[in-house]
Amino acid sequence: MFVLPHHYRFVVYGLLAVWTLGQPSDVMAQPPVSSRFVLDMVHDNLGESPRVSAFNAPQTLADWGYNGQVPQLYVQCAVTFDSLEKGLIPTGSEVRQWMSQKAARIDQRLIEAEATGIKLYPFTDFLIIPQVVYDKYKDDLGDLSIQKPLVQKIVRLQVQEIFARFPDLGGLTLRFGETYLHDTPHHMGKSPVRSPQDHTILINILREEICVHRNKMLFYRTWDFGNNFHVNPTYYRAATDPVIPHPNLVFSIKHTRGDFLRTLPFNPTIGIGKHQQIVEVQCQREYEGKGAHPNYIAHGVIEGFEELSAHKKPKCLRDLLGNPNFTGVWTWTRGGGWKGPRLKNEFWCGLNAYVVSKWTQDTSQNEETIFREYAARELGLKGADIDRFRELCLLSAKGVLRGQYSLLGGVRVDWARDQYLGGVHQLGGTFNGFIKLGKVDNALAEKAKAVAIWRRIEALAKQINVPDPATKEFIVTSCTYGRIKYEIIEKGWTIMLLGIAGDKTGQYDKPRIAGAITSYDRLWDEWKQLEKFSPSCATIYKNHYCRYVSQKGMFPASGMNDSINKYRKLISQKEPNIKLENVT
Repeated sequence: MFVLPHHYRFVVYGLLAVWTLGQPSDVMAQPPVSSRFVLDMVHDNLGESPRVSAFNAPQTLADWGYNGQVPQLYVQCAVTFDSLEKGLIPTGSEVRQWMSQKAARIDQRLIEAEATGIKLYPFTDFLIIPQVVYDKYKDDLGDLSIQKPLVQKIVRLQVQEIFARFPDLGGLTLRFGETYLHDTPHHMGKSPVRSPQDHTILINILREEICVHRNKMLFYRTWDFGNNFHVNPTYYRAATDPVIPHPNLVFSIKHTRGDFLRTLPFNPTIGIGKHQQIVEVQCQREYEGKGAHPNYIAHGVIEGFEELSAHKKPKCLRDLLGNPNFTGVWTWTRGGGWKGPRLKNEFWCGLNAYVVSKWTQDTSQNEETIFREYAARELGLKGADIDRFRELCLLSAKGVLRGQYSLLGGVRVDWARDQYLGGVHQLGGTFNGFIKLGKVDNALAEKAKAVAIWRRIEALAKQINVPDPATKEFIVTSCTYGRIKYEIIEKGWTIMLLGIAGDKTGQYDKPRIAGAITSYDRLWDEWKQLEKFSPSCATIYKNHYCRYVSQKGMFPASGMNDSINKYRKLISQKEPNIKLENVT
């Protein structure tokens, strides 16, 4: 079991609760010193055992200055719907016993949170209901559209029973956009919303039941797929403008125009409309290593990522100061995505969370000041070692950008995600674009630059004097992990990009492809040895990609290694004297 190192803990000197009720975004106010909400969530991998994390503990969050937690408790599944029909789910039945176990877990989490002053706002799917309820009323429930009167009644009853059973909850967080049933064997459901007008109906029902009648908080997430609620200002305004603002109603929006990915612009729905908003920040970036290697995103989120430098404001959290809609931040310290890499140390996730949360608590602070305070007070670094640690972290953001994405543009941003590395199936369009524009050498030079950055990161890690030996070992191991990962990507891109270019002309750069294949094989061996012999090493990547099977999860799909083997075979046939070994 992972235990948060002592250097993550610190005494909070004060938690301010200054806030301003949301006004139309064109009404400017003085920048607040403190945000109203500083929330955190640990998100479990669906269908797997709950994540072991120090950030599950409300005391950890209280010590860091947070004032709220968004636990994944499935609180909507712990109610019995006795108010709809007494005995619909019989006492003593398997379903009722399962619900009781959920309720007992929620009770325990509430006790732990109350002892620390942390409010719980559980991550809640609407609409998920017991299968037995749907089976009995399916003629009236139909496709669960919020337009149906019985669906509206069910939503109200569910909220009523949640707060009757758990009156100490601070409120609810609605997870809109994705409804998963992996961990709810006795329930069914999906989103009841199909349009902006549907959102308005659902928001008004929840506003009335949660905010007005019970004086509880409602955090209504806007996440969805496509050019809709989450990223489309017109859609966002159409859904939210008809709703009367309320001090207990807050909309929650990811800081990116899409999922948590680099190169995507700042979300254009942030800072507009009539309502309060909190901004979601993922500290364990699911597309970028999940904390297995350094990836310091706090500076970019607060001050602006380098690839967004030419964009119009707002392009970072600092640009929101003075906007009365901005009322806080919600960090995801752990979780997001699927499967691995799986961590043995939360260090890099914690660093991002520390800096973002401390800045949110006092927005007059400078990001670098908070960072250096962490390095000195929490890591025990001094003098030049603080400078080295700062350089390492800032370089990690540059190395991820150039190693996994590109400043040249045109890269499919999800070609590598979770523990999976894609190949030609995922990158064919990207590579064809580079070939068409004559940018093959530019693209490969950028990947080589990324490797050079990661080699510098690895060297810095070894030079920094960290007082805690376990933390020192992890920092060095994780930086080597990052260097190997991005060197594998550089070799993989070299093989695939030159291979596709050869497919088009019939002329292959055989020595260069063969050399990259040899290095690719060596690097995989090195990565496996690091995982085997380094005590803090996270699980390493897979050399294939993934496919999502509805309500079952992620499964293997053709990825990098299949593509490498295509050119391995081709080069071996054309140059029989070149010996190339396969990688499993």
